[in-house]
Amino acid sequence: MLTTKCVAAVLSAATLSAQSPSRIDALVAAVRAALPFPGASNDGDFPSDNSPASKWFVVWPSTADDPRIVVKANPLHPETQKAAAMAMGRIQEAVIAAERKAQAAYERALEELRRTGTGTDIEGISLDDEGIAGERIDAELELVIELQLPHPFTVRSGVAPVVAAGTGGPTWTVTVPANTYRGKRGGDLREHFRAAETTLYFGPVGRPEVARKGDEFTFHVAVPPSPQGFAVLVRGNEAVLKQVVATANWAVLGPR
Repeated sequence: MLTTKCVAAVLSAATLSAQSPSRIDALVAAVRAALPFPGASNDGDFPSDNSPASKWFVVWPSTADDPRIVVKANPLHPETQKAAAMAMGRIQEAVIAAERKAQAAYERALEELRRTGTGTDIEGISLDDEGIAGERIDAELELVIELQLPHPFTVRSGVAPVVAAGTGGPTWTVTVPANTYRGKRGGDLREHFRAAETTLYFGPVGRPEVARKGDEFTFHVAVPPSPQGFAVLVRGNEAVLKQVVATANWAVLGPR
């Protein structure tokens, strides 16, 4: 599903990348030492050396208009293969359970139609029926580092985003740890996995403000407009995220 946050991020990143190719070069310089992994093959699906040695590889921006650096789990590495196999088993279990639920709903709808002559809506199966296992494996096998303009966003999480003053380059950071949560009311009562996420704000950006919205798992992060400011979003595998945030040379992107 394309959320409001995704739309805003795509538009802001496109504008930022078109205006600031030198900033993208600076982002690459800032994180390169924090990502001591091989580059990607031409198709971006394997490490360039086609070796299982490294657990990770990096898809570096191919043009000055590309605002993203993507770190991917090496599909040739034994740990990646084991994690993917375990996740697939759990995903299949979730899909089977969803199919049984949909079949039961279909049978109830048929019985209601026979009894009353009135049809009812039948619950189908969607990609969300992969369940928490699908959400978790998607997050754990990738890390995205993306240059953006500051913009407000909404996040679903069992833990509130934490705002802190930045050091060594960023003005502010907004951090959400990896966590799980389950809705207590509404139409979606399933358990969900929230990927780890840190947004670093650079330049003259006002302090982001966090407010709970709607229910206990929805948070809105308000960020004041800043034509001179920019942000770097880091999201995905929590261990690699912490490595990047802690060891990247963020001062390359500009001091506070």
